[in-house]
Amino acid sequence: MKPKHTQSPLLLIDLNNFAAYPTLAVGYLISSLRQAHYTVKLLSPLASGVPAFTRDHQENWQDQWLKRLYFSSHPMLTKGYEQLQKAYRYWQSRPHPLMLKAIHLAIAQRPAAVLISAYLSQYPLCVEIAKAAKAAGIPVLLGGPFFNLNQVTQQWLSIEGIDAIVGGEVDFTLPDMVKTLLNKGDLSQHKGVFLPNGKTGGVAPPLKALARLPVPDFSDFPWDKYPHNIIPTMTGRGCSWGACTFCGDVVSANGRTFRSRGIESVLNELMLQSQRHNSNDFIFLDIKLNSDLQVWNGLIDYFQTYVPDGRWIGTVHVNHKGDNGLSRERLQAAKQAGLTRISFGLESASQSLLDTMKKGTHIDDCSAFLLDAHDAGISVRTSMMQGFPSETVEDLRLTNAFLRAHFHALDRVRLSLFKPLPNTPFDRMYQRNPERYNSLTHFKWDYQQARGLYRYQPSREKAYRKAKRELLDIVYHINKKPLQDDAQQFNGMM
Repeated sequence: MKPKHTQSPLLLIDLNNFAAYPTLAVGYLISSLRQAHYTVKLLSPLASGVPAFTRDHQENWQDQWLKRLYFSSHPMLTKGYEQLQKAYRYWQSRPHPLMLKAIHLAIAQRPAAVLISAYLSQYPLCVEIAKAAKAAGIPVLLGGPFFNLNQVTQQWLSIEGIDAIVGGEVDFTLPDMVKTLLNKGDLSQHKGVFLPNGKTGGVAPPLKALARLPVPDFSDFPWDKYPHNIIPTMTGRGCSWGACTFCGDVVSANGRTFRSRGIESVLNELMLQSQRHNSNDFIFLDIKLNSDLQVWNGLIDYFQTYVPDGRWIGTVHVNHKGDNGLSRERLQAAKQAGLTRISFGLESASQSLLDTMKKGTHIDDCSAFLLDAHDAGISVRTSMMQGFPSETVEDLRLTNAFLRAHFHALDRVRLSLFKPLPNTPFDRMYQRNPERYNSLTHFKWDYQQARGLYRYQPSREKAYRKAKRELLDIVYHINKKPLQDDAQQFNGMM
């Protein structure tokens, strides 16, 4: 066995505070570094006393009021609304005092290097971390899911104190990068590394050998602070459909092209993690859990063998081209195998709009899936998008009618505004023919946050705003319902 590295521990700062379970990507990195005999100290917001942000909770009238304000497009509110949005983004991204205190205390312990795992909304906090590390003479690597996009990375390389930004799947290569960093070598020799001086190792290709991934190490996460012991896992990366015009997941570092781990490595990990953390509850973080039907069917057939009395949740894609593994019989079998909650992207109930999105779904199939899952006793959650370019009043009315007809079968609806993302098919189509999207005015890219800013003109029309209010009202009445008993454990997890 190789001896452990003798330098001070590496400080890995995980800034993800959007879930009530460990960060899967960070668990992989910790495992990889420890296999290479590095000592790692993890610093996470929840462990530092920062409250976790959860999604899709049971809503009340205050949530409805804030949502109406967020989705408002009344002409008289336009300028004030944009100022409120700006203030809200500032409030959301501000560094939390408890996290800042924990960071300064950790850096004062003189770690060998600081590794930051960040989302783009955390730019101000990354500036503070880099500043503190530079003052202490400690090198810094910054990474995250969208730093493989050059326009985004260029906006972040100016942060003073950042030695390099890592944009790629580095589950196997991070230990070598750290070695180069500590030896003050040339980091541009590594794929996926971008330096402030303009040098780069080039784009890192998608990781293919997923079956060789180590079991994620979650031992340093604050399990005592989670409301329930939910273990995150993933059967594959990317999405076997991968054609939706709006989707940013498939252009992120981990989402490019679909790759499956295979059922054997997944089942073995489930069994081991269940034993390690004394929990039988899992959340699958796959973009599309039914991308590999052999794995999907393997979970249904063998989950209970490897995790007796276990429960699990995940997200699927209701594609209409061939077998999608979501027949009534398979859903009933999945419920017996422990599938407790399931999520899918409805986006809209207008078939013409779904076709424009290249969603690959048919509204009749979505209806059958939703009703079959509900009848099987599975809690159903869906995500929806409002304001997609070319959305009309009639599109909204069709969506409203669908939600009313399926009100009893839906437990939660995650409604969001259309958000243009760089490098997506929408981005390419907009660049080729911006006149096609003349309903989007005042359009500009904010690459620091990887999003497009715009105004959607049809949303100012009275009939459109009325239909949108009806949509918000239906969604609110769905979201204020309590979850069924066996799904409560997973409340706010998707």
